[in-house]
Amino acid sequence: MSNSDSSYPPKDEKETEQENPIHEMVQQSEDDFRLLVQAVRDYAIFILDKEGYIATWNLGAQQIKGYSADEIIGKHFSIFYPEEDLKWNKPAYELKVAAEVGRFEDEDWRIRKDGSRFWANVIITALRDKDGTLRGFGKVTRDLTERKQGEEFLRQSEERFRLLIESVKDYAIFMLDPQGYIESWNPGAESIKGYTANEIIGKHFSIFYPEEDLRRDKPAYELKVAAEVGRFEDEGWRIRKDGTRLWANVIITALRDKEGTLRGFGKVTRDLTERKQAEEQRLQLAREQVARAESDAANRAKDEFLATISHELRTPLNAILGWGRMLRNSKLDEANFARGLDTIERNAKLQAQLIDDLLDVSRIISGKVRLTVMPVELRPVVEAAIDSVRPAADAKNIRLQVTLDTNTGLVSGDPDRLQQVIWNLLSNAVKFTEKGGRVQVRLERINSHVEITVSDTGKGIPPEFLPYVFDRFRQADSSITRLHGGLGLGLAIVRHLIELHGGIVQAQSPGEGQGATFSLRLPVLIVHGSSRFAINADEANESSAAHEIDFGTSPSLEGLSILVVDDEADARELLKVILETRKAEVTTAASAAEAYEMLEWLRPDVIISDIGMPGEDGYSLIRNVRLKEAQKRQGWRPAIALTAHARVEDRLRALSAGYQAHVAKPVEPTELVAVIASLVRPLA
Repeated sequence: MSNSDSSYPPKDEKETEQENPIHEMVQQSEDDFRLLVQAVRDYAIFILDKEGYIATWNLGAQQIKGYSADEIIGKHFSIFYPEEDLKWNKPAYELKVAAEVGRFEDEDWRIRKDGSRFWANVIITALRDKDGTLRGFGKVTRDLTERKQGEEFLRQSEERFRLLIESVKDYAIFMLDPQGYIESWNPGAESIKGYTANEIIGKHFSIFYPEEDLRRDKPAYELKVAAEVGRFEDEGWRIRKDGTRLWANVIITALRDKEGTLRGFGKVTRDLTERKQAEEQRLQLAREQVARAESDAANRAKDEFLATISHELRTPLNAILGWGRMLRNSKLDEANFARGLDTIERNAKLQAQLIDDLLDVSRIISGKVRLTVMPVELRPVVEAAIDSVRPAADAKNIRLQVTLDTNTGLVSGDPDRLQQVIWNLLSNAVKFTEKGGRVQVRLERINSHVEITVSDTGKGIPPEFLPYVFDRFRQADSSITRLHGGLGLGLAIVRHLIELHGGIVQAQSPGEGQGATFSLRLPVLIVHGSSRFAINADEANESSAAHEIDFGTSPSLEGLSILVVDDEADARELLKVILETRKAEVTTAASAAEAYEMLEWLRPDVIISDIGMPGEDGYSLIRNVRLKEAQKRQGWRPAIALTAHARVEDRLRALSAGYQAHVAKPVEPTELVAVIASLVRPLA
């Protein structure tokens, strides 16, 4: 403290004694601060006088700049500046700015004692006394060379990466903004896509997508996936500038900053058109090879079939003609005469059966099989088939074990055709079972189906042939040395006839010599009250012009209330017109939910429902309707499944769900009216 300040009154001795401890504390703090500055090693901290000459020097300055305090104190700080800065007198400029505004900060190159350069962060602070007089400058320097080198390396890496992208010709590499607009474009993109950078930058990348992809908004989907999971990869068709298509492998990568904000997308596209074309050629070649193999197999099967049919038809013909000539020209005794007549009759029946099988297959292939459909009890049908094969079984001492359920209910079918099916299975079982063997026949009710099972202890079926056992003209043994005759048509006819009845047939066998089991399932006819309904949907489905009926002569539906359920408006309108033309009262619903609402107040005589509907399908609808009817103890109202699901299994599923009839779309108006009339008019 100075004693020259005479503006204040003199202090007494007591006051001076009280001030001495404070003075000592300030002095101690200044000493401590100097020691701290001297000890700092990461920063060069030193003081310049007003002209820029160095007055102090800490250990950090010595470590960073290379000079000791004795070497540098008293020298001008411009010694640290490179030649290019000295030429325009940068040191003086820095002191001038610091003096005028109080502080100067910069990053630039500086020079060490050994002449090497380092990148420095420099802060110069003007030091003034209480009166504002400039006393000098404080300077703090930090060595940032490593950071600068890292930044330079990164800059050079980015430049090298840019040059690399610019040089790539086989890949289209470009950047998109977050909305999908193109921001950059490399020569590879120009080569593959056909656009120059000036033509394409700023346009949306959806310009490369074919129309079918744009309709389903695929570009937006790809960006959405890339943004959510970081990456999207795909192969598909893209469009070049000239409109031609290329098969492209596409990778889209989301680009985010350190904070995770989406800044855009990087997109890499590779033209794989040649590979795609090669794959298509290979697939085409493979398809052609398969087609040739199938054609060759079909030709072989045809040749085998012709040889077989020639053999099978000529064999009984030989016996017929031979015995016929013997009966005409020879004098036979009574025993041989009778034997000849029996042989002619037996072989004539065999040949007739062969011809019937061929005709049946022809009708099946052309879709002209006719069924006389009616409610059928299967027990008498099975018994009749058993009676017809019993003599052959007795001749081979084969035991027939029969178990027939007496309460299987009715099925809808043609009794003659069903007997033909069962006879065919039993006949095969007897034919392929050795003497003393066993054939079992079982008829039983299983849930909503009737099942007939025919099992034998005979020859069995090889595993490799089992998948083809119901194919036409296929036989496990088609050689000329085979033990059993036949055209290989019986089981094919069985399958087609059972499917026409809405059922299924299956074959099982543990292997050769271990017997075989054939089982067929038919849906139980739904009975309404005490009445029976004859549903002849198969016959109604025949499209032969010879059997078409004029719609004007179809039955009247006057007085009937009908609920139509279909999600397609045009379909509902068509059905409404058809049914109202026949004087029915029609209410329509666009969904199962609407149908439920209407059924709360409407008691239709018939429900007609589509199967495939959004939200809830027709199967679920009819099951729920039947459940509510049961809960309310109401009789079942007739229901028809009118649907484009027209396979045999679809018909079976519809009948099992609770419909009384299944009519396939496109609907024949006369057929639909006839089916409705048959449902609401019980047979006597």
